Amino acid sequence: MVIHSYSSVYLPFLSENIGLMVEYVDRIGINVNIFWSTFVNSNASRQIEKGNPKYLNMSFCDLLLDIYDGKVEGRDFVANSNCYYWAGWVLTQLQYYTGYSFNKINKYLSLDTVINLYPKFHEADINKFIDTAMEYFKKEDESNLKKIRKARGLSQRKLSELSMVHIRSIQMYEQRNNDINKAQGETLYRLARVLGCNIEDLLEL
Repeated sequence: MVIHSYSSVYLPFLSENIGLMVEYVDRIGINVNIFWSTFVNSNASRQIEKGNPKYLNMSFCDLLLDIYDGKVEGRDFVANSNCYYWAGWVLTQLQYYTGYSFNKINKYLSLDTVINLYPKFHEADINKFIDTAMEYFKKEDESNLKKIRKARGLSQRKLSELSMVHIRSIQMYEQRNNDINKAQGETLYRLARVLGCNIEDLLEL
């Protein structure tokens, strides 16, 4: 069950403004993929995710000013509600309904990928897009520990034997039932030594 960081009352206004922002930057010649990368890593996106009312109520013009530290100014314009608008709108909806950060969503579902889904989903119910998006997450959402272990050609049992970390602990970390970021330093050291990686490589963002 997702615990939302803000009321759904804010969602229509916020989704519209982020949609307008993506359409606007395309209109003024900013590369939308570079813009989206800037946005998902910005303080503005983090404040939205936390449910900060100041950011939830910002116009797209004010959001742009915040994201670019005043270097890019938004102006009122007649929106076409095109694929760029829809991509910003639907990604905001997805962030709300999943509770994932914009940054995490972007790792599995790039802006280009969403834009390519526009012909199929822009007139469909939002839940159809969300169901499709969840398939991307399932496909890609392996823990760092699992990815590195598989790349080294080790089974969970073999990694357990070599690292002297209990196999059940490895399973729980890989399934994200236990948070590897909170694992004991000795456990992380043993796993990293066997896997030939840095401890930081095992941690999850």
